[in-house]
Amino acid sequence: MSPPTVSQVEAWRPDVLARLGEDWERAARLIAANAEALDGGFAFWHGAAADEARAHAKDIVANTDTLATALVLAAAAARDGAEQITLARAAVLAAVRTACDDGFEVADDGTVTPATSPSPLLVALSGGDPPLAAELLTARARALTADVTAALEHLESADADAAADLAEAFTLPVGTAAVGADVVAAWPTTGQDAIAAQLESMPADQREQLVARFPRQVGNTDGVPWHLRVQANRTNIAQAVLHEADPARLDVYRALLAETDDPTGGQLRRDRQILAFDPARASLVELHGDLAKASSVAVLVPGLGTTIAGSAANNRTAQRFVTATRGRVAAITYLGGPFPRGDNPLTALAAAADPRYALGMAPRLVAFTEDVNRRVDATGRRIPVTVIGHSYGGSIVGTAETLGLTSDRTLFVAAAGAGVGVDDAGDWHNRNPDVLRFSMTPPGDLITAVQGVPGGPHGADPDELDGVIRLGTGYYDDGRPMAGPRAHSDVLNWPSDSWRAILGVITGDIGADRSTLPETG
Repeated sequence: MSPPTVSQVEAWRPDVLARLGEDWERAARLIAANAEALDGGFAFWHGAAADEARAHAKDIVANTDTLATALVLAAAAARDGAEQITLARAAVLAAVRTACDDGFEVADDGTVTPATSPSPLLVALSGGDPPLAAELLTARARALTADVTAALEHLESADADAAADLAEAFTLPVGTAAVGADVVAAWPTTGQDAIAAQLESMPADQREQLVARFPRQVGNTDGVPWHLRVQANRTNIAQAVLHEADPARLDVYRALLAETDDPTGGQLRRDRQILAFDPARASLVELHGDLAKASSVAVLVPGLGTTIAGSAANNRTAQRFVTATRGRVAAITYLGGPFPRGDNPLTALAAAADPRYALGMAPRLVAFTEDVNRRVDATGRRIPVTVIGHSYGGSIVGTAETLGLTSDRTLFVAAAGAGVGVDDAGDWHNRNPDVLRFSMTPPGDLITAVQGVPGGPHGADPDELDGVIRLGTGYYDDGRPMAGPRAHSDVLNWPSDSWRAILGVITGDIGADRSTLPETG
């Protein structure tokens, strides 16, 4: 292939691709709705004819479900492609316009040449030397040519990427190997190592069929290789798009299918890496960054009010750690179930005092950290894992520590407590005997009113437990102390001593030698 010409670019209308994507999604939702009607149309019909019709209907429904899913994925690719092509096309037109405004001519292949001989002003600025002025004009034309051709090449890449994404969306599974429901039915009582070994021994086409037939189980089971979980969860999200009626949640699901800028600093956009997605369980787990490039991993467990629909803020928090280190950190946002919520301060406070959310999510976090440990070990490199619990997430993490959480470092940030039932550090049972534990809470944070309350629902104050390294929160970069109610969230997000201390724990720059901990306030 070769880059498009300037005249072709001027004629392109990428908004047509975007509209086509919207049409595909509408068609997919219509297909899904009618398939559901067909599938449920035999409730009051019995007998041999009904059984035969029902059997064929199920085959039709399965096929239409596959087609509808492909259309949703293609719609996501079309929206992404239209957006990227629009931006790249605008860059080409801007480069051409700059050349023309400067008095140059632009050929269809992007070559820029002077439209006239050097102007008297340019000759004068060249010391009255016409040959030098001509040389300067030619040099400027070469620079403009480089700008236009680079923009054309970028547009070509955007177009090729969109084409590849569309082709991938419409590539339906073709494996012929039979995969029975008994495979995934046994997973809830099968160890992660055994699940991983089972999938490793499967032929590739059988794994493809497993992903196609049982995406919910593949996408949400610890022990399944992460690339298969990501693949299955794209199907799970596409199916959620098919059946979601709420416009706000629908936009969230569409965003999960969209490509995103590479937080490690790479030039290419990439699919989001969703390791778990189950709206019925309020579950969303996402990897940010690239485990193959990372030298440390952080698992971030957020707090009160966290939902799938409101997960974008947590994603930005995680991505800052990845971006700041140019990919040396890979970060995982962990929503392993429902978090306490409240419609006003009083109901929020009452919900935050309920330990059931921590008790419910902690066992799942334990299992997930075991899977994370397996994945980092599989790289053959030493990649320490830090599990961070913020606010109510601190109670979840601390409770998981009592059940066998796996981490190299555990960090409590403005935590509600050290975990349900945790009275002292002896109640924690991390699978790593050499785990380092850290805690920080901003002065004046309202969470201090509930930390370590005798008989409280979230256990002792982690800031005060033996063996826990207490980190100060220091100052914002503008000189203000990291303190007060706003610091509860700012401690994780604003340029500050505390943010750099958290990053230092993740990377190992803080804590390897306890005698060198910084005085952060």
